Amino acid sequence: MLAHNVLAALKSTPAKAFTFSTIGRFAAIGRRAGMANILGFKFLGFFAWWLWRTSYLSKLPRFEKKLRVALDWTLDLLFSKDFVQFVTFRATTISRAEEEGSPRQFPAAAGRYSSSGAATGDPVWGRQLAAV
Repeated sequence: MLAHNVLAALKSTPAKAFTFSTIGRFAAIGRRAGMANILGFKFLGFFAWWLWRTSYLSKLPRFEKKLRVALDWTLDLLFSKDFVQFVTFRATTISRAEEEGSPRQFPAAAGRYSSSGAATGDPVWGRQLAAV
């Protein structure tokens, strides 16, 4: 179709319109459930999910890949999932100023707070706020 239309464009003749129609549609919904619409027939549930997987498996390129995927899916059906949680803790980082004992000051906050921690000025409107 594409080659015919390219030649038609070069010869300034009318091109053929592209039309596409599907044989069916698949959707894996999850938890071994799916939906399929094949040639007007509708399937739901496990059978539709199995059809989707079978279609996917048939389109894989090499037999080795098909075998590995089929084995992985079979093991997934036979055994439950392993629930493992990895807990990672980040080490606390200390600046040189904190190591030496002086409190850390952020440049943007310097001058906006009094030594007691109360706000002394509003940076947006320039108002003076009452210290509590």
